[in-house]
Formats: sequence, C-alpha cells, structure tokens
Amino acid sequence: MSDKSSSQSKPSKGIPEFKAPLLDHAWTHMPKGIRQTVSSEPTIPAIAAQAKVIAAQNPDFIRSDQGQVVGILPDNEVYYGPSSGLEELRELVGRFWTYAYRLKNKPGISPQGLDKKNVAIVSGATEGLSIVMHLFAFQKNVGLMPLYWSNYKGIILNAGGNPVVIKFFNEDYKIDFKNVERIIKKNKITSLLINFPNNPSGDVLTDEELQQLAALARRLNLIIISDEVYNFIRYKGEPQSMLSFAPERTVVISSASKEYLIPGARVGYVIAAEEMFTNSWMPKLIRSFSSSPNVLGQRILLDILKDEVRDLEEGRSPRIITEIKEELKIRCDLIISILQEKGFELAGRDRDFPSGAISVLARLPQDIKLDDKAFVEKALELKKFSAVPASVFGAPGCIRFGYAGMTQETIMKFSKNLQDVLDSIRKKR
Repeated sequence: MSDKSSSQSKPSKGIPEFKAPLLDHAWTHMPKGIRQTVSSEPTIPAIAAQAKVIAAQNPDFIRSDQGQVVGILPDNEVYYGPSSGLEELRELVGRFWTYAYRLKNKPGISPQGLDKKNVAIVSGATEGLSIVMHLFAFQKNVGLMPLYWSNYKGIILNAGGNPVVIKFFNEDYKIDFKNVERIIKKNKITSLLINFPNNPSGDVLTDEELQQLAALARRLNLIIISDEVYNFIRYKGEPQSMLSFAPERTVVISSASKEYLIPGARVGYVIAAEEMFTNSWMPKLIRSFSSSPNVLGQRILLDILKDEVRDLEEGRSPRIITEIKEELKIRCDLIISILQEKGFELAGRDRDFPSGAISVLARLPQDIKLDDKAFVEKALELKKFSAVPASVFGAPGCIRFGYAGMTQETIMKFSKNLQDVLDSIRKKR
C-alpha cells in the first residue's frame, strides 16, 4: 500500500516523525499544550492501575489513592471508570466493528481485525469528535462535504480550526473529484470530515467512490475523520466503514445512540487502526476533557452488545439492531409516501428512498414561496409539527423530517397536520 506517509509541513526540531500517517499528521498539527498532554504519563491513573493489580493479589492492601466516596450508600455508588472506557466494552465494540464491516485481513489493519486497543469510549460521539478536532483542526482548514451536521462548524471553530465547505457533488449527484481536489489544494485543507449515511439525507457513497476518496487522501496527504454514527442503519446494500479503504489515515467517530435507542446514555467511541492513537493518546485527552466516560451508559451498552456480537460471530444479523432497522424502514417509507403526496421531493442522492440513517431530506413544493426557516416557523406557529430547516445543513429550500421519533400512528397524524400548514400558507398568497 503506497502513500506519502510524511506530513507536507516538516516538523520542527525535536519533534518526532511517525511512520503512520495518522500519528504523524496529528503530532505535526496539534497545539503545543495537547502535545504535552499526549506525551506525559498522568500520575494518578498510573498509581491506580498499579494499586488495582496489587489489591487483587493482596487482601490486606489498602487503597488511599481513590478520589471518590465509597462504603456509605453502597447500593447507590457508581465508581469512576477508566478514561478509555470499560475494557470489556472496548473489546466488544472492536469485535462488532470487525465483523459488521468485514475488517479481518484488511491491509493496514491487524489480520484479526480490531480489538480493545483500537477503541476509545467517549461520552457521546460529540465529545469524541470534539477531542479529535483538537488534534487535527487547530489553525487548519477542515473540509466539510455538503450536506453536513449543523454542529460540525461549531466543533471545528471551538478547536481553533476553520471549516471549509467543499462542493462534492455535481448536478447529477456524482462526485466531481477533480473539483474536490482543486478546492482542497486552493484552501490548503489538511483533513476531511465526512458523514455517511448522511445526516440529514441518508446518502451513502459507493465502494468505488470510497476507493477514490481514499486514493485522493493519500495523494494529498489528508486525514479523513469519518462520522459513522448511522453506519449500520442501512436500507440498501451492505454497510461500509472508511476504515476498510484508508485505515492508515482514518479516524472513525460513532456511538450507540441511534442504533440502540439510548442517546441519553451518552456512549460514543473513537476507532482507529493505529493503537497509539486510541490506546494511548485518546485516554489522556479524555481524562483532560471529562475524566472518564459515562459508566452507567457503558453498562447498558455492554448488555446489548454481548448478544449482538455473538450473532455476528455466528454468521447471523444482529437481532436487536435488525429489528430496529426493519421498523425504521417502515416509518421511512410511510413518511416518504406522505411527503410525495403533498408535493415534496426527496433532495438527496437517492430520489426514491434514502440509503440509510433516520431522517429524510425533502425539497419544499414549488408553489410554496416561503424559505425553509419560515416554513418551519409557520408550522410551529400553527402548533402542527416541528422539523429542521435544512439551510443549517447547507441545503436551503429543504426540510429535514426526522421519522425515527414518530410511531406509525403518529406519522399518519402528521399527514393531516402537514396538509393544514400547506393549506394555511397557500390561502395567504
């Protein structure tokens, strides 16, 4: 696998160069303070790790290193977890990813796939993305594809970076790779943040496009930060991870929020083929951001993933997420039929049915002269429904309708309420 692994900008004297593009790129671009954080060995976790081993072997050993209250209300006590997450959960996430996205025997990945060293648990995908951006975005231009999640720009700006929206697709929704390369070079973009299946549209890239994107990243020495929180919610084709195509320069951000209906549990994960990134650097950064991820949320996911991973390893589709996906597909089909009946058109790459995710992007009917924000405001004013104006995703004139939070019965009620809003707007013309 050939690629230009060294960074385009020479590191200053005294800064090591890493053979792995991901590590080299992060080290070269991260702020000095973060460099110090990932280079140091925090004293308290080191003592705690040693004490844990000694205590397990010596019942008379007394631990005075713990900064938590214990033994007063034992039934209610929840102890700190490791900064990188519970080891059993990290192992399960690695195995799930290995089997779900067919990562065994992939170039650039261990022959056995991913294990706990390739996974860092975080308090939700947003925290994971925020930490990763502090490594790659500082004083740099980060490329965003349209459409993009509305939080991306704020996360990049908070990390000291500059978001640059790249026109990925032409009018036929084909990727214009020559134009993408031109914009990247012109704006001196150092990393790309992509999201498939896409929020808000549910779009995905083909395998050929993913291969071309990986080749582009190698040619231009880009890092790919791949938001894959909806990855297994696919209605068409097999789910793919960017790790399959450019493991040496890809960081994946994902979570259990959507697939397992537990967004409030705040359990996300950062995944990379480079163990130093997820097993050394990320735990130190997590400790400096939030100390450790949500232990209660991790326990919930642990119970779920044990059965899901067993299904995958025995050659079956994971039962829980498959059941969830089947219901979501019914809801998606139902809301699309309602929208099309009312004169809306799907606005993503898939003109008939989204490839995945949990929302649909629809273009306002041509005779509705309000912009997307005014349309949503009218629906709220009439107390009929809420939706998201898609201008916040870079798609003005479109609306994102999230169907995952509505039962089939609710979607049928939504049909009447939507008609009421359209009638009200048309009467005022």
